[in-house]
Amino acid sequence: MMMNNSMFQPTWVSPPGETILDILYDREISPECLAKDIGYDLSGIKSLFNGSLEIGELLAHKLAEVIGPDAEFWLAREQQYREDVSRIYRKTTKTEDSWLADLPIKSMQTFGWIPDSDSKSKKVIDCLDYFGIPDISAWKDVSAEFTRETRFRTSQTFDQEIGATAAWVRFGESKASKISCRPWDKDRLLSSLEAIRVLTHISKPAVFIPELQTILNDCGVVLVISKTPEGCPASGMAKFVTNEKALIMLSFRYLSDDHFWFSLFHEIGHLVLHGRKSTFVEGEGFECTQDEKEANDFAAVTLIPKVFRDSMRAHATDYRSILKFSKSIGIAPGIVVGQMQHERILKSGHMNKLKVRYSWSSI
Repeated sequence: MMMNNSMFQPTWVSPPGETILDILYDREISPECLAKDIGYDLSGIKSLFNGSLEIGELLAHKLAEVIGPDAEFWLAREQQYREDVSRIYRKTTKTEDSWLADLPIKSMQTFGWIPDSDSKSKKVIDCLDYFGIPDISAWKDVSAEFTRETRFRTSQTFDQEIGATAAWVRFGESKASKISCRPWDKDRLLSSLEAIRVLTHISKPAVFIPELQTILNDCGVVLVISKTPEGCPASGMAKFVTNEKALIMLSFRYLSDDHFWFSLFHEIGHLVLHGRKSTFVEGEGFECTQDEKEANDFAAVTLIPKVFRDSMRAHATDYRSILKFSKSIGIAPGIVVGQMQHERILKSGHMNKLKVRYSWSSI
């Protein structure tokens, strides 16, 4: 989905003073000694360190005499710093402002996806770097491809939903690229479904998530858990990041066991049934295509096999009956309740006490 920028330009500024401080530290020279040797008071030396004092010819020669290496180095270092400041901290264009408005900047900063900054121009550079694109014009191609792949529904916040969801997916892609796993193995994944179903009985995400990740890694699937940024309606996503590595990303959007496990098996269904042909995103803002219906069916019958689904209605009378039924089929009772509600055997909210509720502190 995303492109890489082959021409590296730093997205941060580093004043020459940082290099000076590194040299002083390595040589065990105090700032006070440097100030004395180059004829500056402590106020002047602080200005040198933070970049507010510009290094000219005279100061460059003084630095070269005291700490090396030569005056040309310090003049070049100063020039690069000023150029970076001019490039990064500038007035943004209307196009840039519009692009930033379509991205979940506050969430991206809160989640640590991009650095904190009040400068709009710095945010533009940080977002370009985050998405791996050279300029905003490239975003049009990226977003168009992403929209086709993920099949958004049109809404009043259409552009914001694209930007927010693309940012979320990008985080998953970046995380998955750093995680090693065995090569993709569809048959191994299918044979692991029962081991995954067993994990539904574990109520603590901190316990079952590592076990789940291990099982999936053995099948060539990386599982990434991440909150969604503001404006992203996704609860799950599946795609192949390479021919040999698949990615499932889940947001714990509804913080309940029935939604989590259904979303997981839904995404597994996409990988098993639909392979490498698209990026599949599940959530309120996306079309319910034939592929989505097939993934829903896969999740439903994996959680509660067909042989038991016809008898669900008979076990919806009370808590005890549901508990007995869930135990007999080896699945958590909250999932049974969720499926009964989906099939309208139970009213929405009825028997919800049997569902396990999660909190992000436990995740």
